[in-house]
Order: sequence, then structure tokens, then C-alpha cells
Amino acid sequence: MQKTIAQLVRLSAIAGFIFATPPLRAQALEVVIDHPAQQLLRQGDTFAAIRQLRAAEARHPREGNTVLLLAYAYYLAGQKTLFAQKAAAAVPLLPQSPEPHYALGRYYLDDVGRCDRASAEFRLALASKPDHAPSLYHLGWCHELDQQPEEAARLYTRANSWLGHLGLARLALAAQQPEKALAAAQTAARLQPKAFLVHALLGKIHQSQGDCRQALPAFERAAALDPTDAPILYQLARCAAALGNPALQRETLRRYERLRALYN
Repeated sequence: MQKTIAQLVRLSAIAGFIFATPPLRAQALEVVIDHPAQQLLRQGDTFAAIRQLRAAEARHPREGNTVLLLAYAYYLAGQKTLFAQKAAAAVPLLPQSPEPHYALGRYYLDDVGRCDRASAEFRLALASKPDHAPSLYHLGWCHELDQQPEEAARLYTRANSWLGHLGLARLALAAQQPEKALAAAQTAARLQPKAFLVHALLGKIHQSQGDCRQALPAFERAAALDPTDAPILYQLARCAAALGNPALQRETLRRYERLRALYN
């Protein structure tokens, strides 16, 4: 199987075809709250964090930050129904915070696929904090998904953050303006050099121009930031094939195949 894929990758690269990469996935939901359980979540000990947060909630049921962080812990554990219940419960406990509505918006956008519900939550988040960059970006993304690039661009510009520049770069690439896309993506990279999405998009921009010499290091950086992303490994293998680097192509395809077998 790997030999067959390697041949296909090599042939497509030599022929000069640029396969469209899958849409870039969402920036991972993150809720940062000053709480002892936050360290457990960073360490990946999600269930210990849930136990600690449930005990804290039992002692202080009106503590909004505890309830919201418990919702986030449920999200990380894959308990999306419990997440939605706790995030909704945090809304009246944190009336001045955009975070509960933002978290619910991400749930409706990323997990339920309801841009209408997500947009409503992002607007509620912005009502409490008009410059909340994550809500501006993801509301813009909803408009982008709904084929409304002008409104999306307005929101990305308002976001004034690496996420905003990421969105503007993606819009420019879709509009076949690679130079504009590259400038925006490079700004995003300067603002957030450790963001997988930024380097993945930089690689995609260079690849769209047939420039694998520039695309390859961007894909390598993206793959280092997230070794579990199979589509990026495939594009990296294609660039390696186009540049006549069979050793890198073979190693990358081995990693790609392992991920395909693991995640189907």
C-alpha cells in the first residue's frame, strides 16, 4: 500500500498537479481560567481535573469560573452533552464574560455544524466584550462558510490579532490573490509563531503557486507542531517528491500511513 501511495505521490508531483488540501481545521477550543485544575488539564489528566472541579462545584455551586472550567474539562473528555449543559449553566453566573457564549459558539460550530446557532452565541459574546478576538474570528468564519467573504473580512479586520490575519490570508487565497494571502499569513506567523494553522496555510499558499521549496519548510513546521495531522504529512510527502527527496518522502509516508491506520 505504501509503495502504491508513494508512486501516486511522485507521479502527481512530477506532473505538477496541486491537489487541493482539505479545509484547515478549527483552532482548538481553549478555556484558560486561574484554577488549580487548569494544571491537570494542561498535563492531560482530564478525569482528575473533572473530579477536582466537581468537588469544587459542590462546595461553591455559584462560582461561574469553576462551572465553565468543568464544562471545558467535559469537552476535552469528549462528553459534549455535559459540556453544553455546564457551559449554558455558566452563562448567568458570568454575565459580563464573553467566554461561556464563545465556548457554546465553538460547540455549535465545530461539533454540531450549526453556523446559525454558533453565530448567535458569538454575537452574545461580543455584546459583553466587543473586541473579543476569538469571537470576532469565528463569527467571521461562519460568514466565510456561508459564502459572505466581505462580511468575513470586516470581522477578521476587527479581530486585529493573529487569528484575524489568518482569516484574511485564507480569504485572499480563495480570491486567487496569493501575494496578499502570503503577506497576511506571514503577519499571523510573526504574531503567533507556534500556531499549526498558520504554518499549514503558509504551506498551502506556496503550494498553490507551485513553489514546493517554500512550501516544504512550512509543512515541516506544521507537522512538528501537530504530528497527528495526516493531510499535512501527505502534502509534505508531495513536496518532497517534487523536490527529488525520496528519503523524506518515504519517511513522511510511513508516518502518514501510521496515522491513517490509527485514525482511519
